[in-house]
Amino acid sequence: VYGLMAMSLILAIAALWGWMRPRPTNRVVRYNLVLDSAEAMVPGGGFWGRMALSPEGSHLAYVGIPRGTLWIRARDQLHATAVQGSEGANTPFFSPDGKSVGFLIGRRVQFASISGGAETVVTDTLVGVAGASWGRDGFIYTDGLGAASLVRVKAKAGAVPEWFTTLDSAKGETDHIWPDVLPNGKGVLFTVLYGGTTDANGRTPFSLAVADIPSGKHRVILNDAMFARYSPSGHLLYITLGRALMMVPFDQNSMKVTGEPTTLFQSVRLGTSGSADLAVSSDGTLVYATGANAGNGELVWVTRDGKAQSVDSTWQGYFTYPALSPNGKALAVTVTSSSRRDIWIKQLDKGPAARLTLDGNSNIYAAWTPDGRSVTYSSAAQQAGAADRSNGAAGDLFTKRADGSSQAALQLKAKTPVVGTAWSPDGKWLLYRTDRQGPGVSDIMAIRPGVDSVPIPLVATRFTEFSPAISPDGRWLAYSANESGRYETYVVPFPNTNAAKWIVSTLGGTEPRWSHRGNELFYRDGAGNMVTAAVTTNPVFSVTGSTILFSASRFRAFEASPQYDVSADDRRFLMLRPFERSVSDQLIVVENWFEELKTKSGR
Repeated sequence: VYGLMAMSLILAIAALWGWMRPRPTNRVVRYNLVLDSAEAMVPGGGFWGRMALSPEGSHLAYVGIPRGTLWIRARDQLHATAVQGSEGANTPFFSPDGKSVGFLIGRRVQFASISGGAETVVTDTLVGVAGASWGRDGFIYTDGLGAASLVRVKAKAGAVPEWFTTLDSAKGETDHIWPDVLPNGKGVLFTVLYGGTTDANGRTPFSLAVADIPSGKHRVILNDAMFARYSPSGHLLYITLGRALMMVPFDQNSMKVTGEPTTLFQSVRLGTSGSADLAVSSDGTLVYATGANAGNGELVWVTRDGKAQSVDSTWQGYFTYPALSPNGKALAVTVTSSSRRDIWIKQLDKGPAARLTLDGNSNIYAAWTPDGRSVTYSSAAQQAGAADRSNGAAGDLFTKRADGSSQAALQLKAKTPVVGTAWSPDGKWLLYRTDRQGPGVSDIMAIRPGVDSVPIPLVATRFTEFSPAISPDGRWLAYSANESGRYETYVVPFPNTNAAKWIVSTLGGTEPRWSHRGNELFYRDGAGNMVTAAVTTNPVFSVTGSTILFSASRFRAFEASPQYDVSADDRRFLMLRPFERSVSDQLIVVENWFEELKTKSGR
């Protein structure tokens, strides 16, 4: 027994020693980096990046628990340190000198010193989430998802972003994502996304390109390639659609590929937007994650005591923004593939599922009309080009019959990205939220179709407002906002929203949904629990109590828009459950990796 205990202790010490120990000068060493459970990396990753390595390899930054906190793990330390003000962070990246770590929260770009202290908000006017990189020229290059091209912004408080790249829409480019600034500052590597799976030339959905600094002019250098990272060894590292980690010789001065690709490893974890956990430092440390692809899951019914049952085990995918029809017999849901997002209509429980949107656009955020016959959604053109920049390639609102028997009708021509729609019960008001380029990021607006020619601001402040939901009697508007410093759920009269305001949640509140009887308001609290607040709405609004129903941490969540809906009888929740991967993510560290490259490249 004592022998087994001693052996277990030796193995535990060896695992901890891996990341800490002095590195040999020329011997290649690889090991699995195990993180403490209290400091674990968030699972999956989906659309966002989860980790970054400092330029000299001394610090690892990663998105962990709880609630997307950013952690910094020094090589000579056993434990990581949380970055102040980083809750909800994604896509970490380091400054060129390694002294600061940047990250994205919502539409904000921020950075903080790795030694501690308050964070600096660079800008809160961006609408991109897929990647960021800090160049030696003092600019942070990042994805401008709403405009589908890269932008750059000076790494200082209050800086104003400027456009960097331009889509080549004639060649089918629909997005520029995952930038990586070359160390010599001459160019930026990034991934090009195309609208379809292949075109007439057999082109794959992703390619690698390089853009000149400062002109932003770009050219494609590799096909079937994504998430490029420059290695100081004189190579590009990248991922294929088949999840292989590849390398190819690359001259950063000429910005040209100078040799043939070589496969390094298989089964690299790949996110839904071409994201990957991959980094290499100047000292030859390589870090990457293996595991199953992120995102796919299933629809489940969850009772009020937290018991889950699959809706239809034969239908699986990357589901977001579920919306039940008024009678509860059908579901509208966004389904994401590697190159597009569409609205699908599913007959519940085990009935057929059919794609409603067939236009090739990016279609998201479905909301049923009150009569249950049609669905309203946000649609952004995949072929957005330079001419669309003044409008940020806005997502317009369309309404289409749920049975597909009519063409989509334009509901609202948007000047800024429009998402998160909701109809009033009488069908007279259509609510939505904006991703406007200015302070506050997101406002709740409305129009009365056929009446208003100009949208009406309902809740428009310098703070961020999400998830508008009107009560069944049409008299009250629930939403979440961060005016207290964290997201809480509020209720205001409707449509006279300035007349009064009540706070419903006390320990965090996002994704509000009303019960069909109007006597409950559901939301997720700051700990990820599903909560019901008992409310009265007549003659005035009041909260009479709240109850935690169950932990919803194992189901998909998104603070900006509900990732669940409530059954017609208010007894169940339709939720999204990501698959538990049979192969867990593993964070692999390879030290002195450049020595291994010499063998592979024949140098």
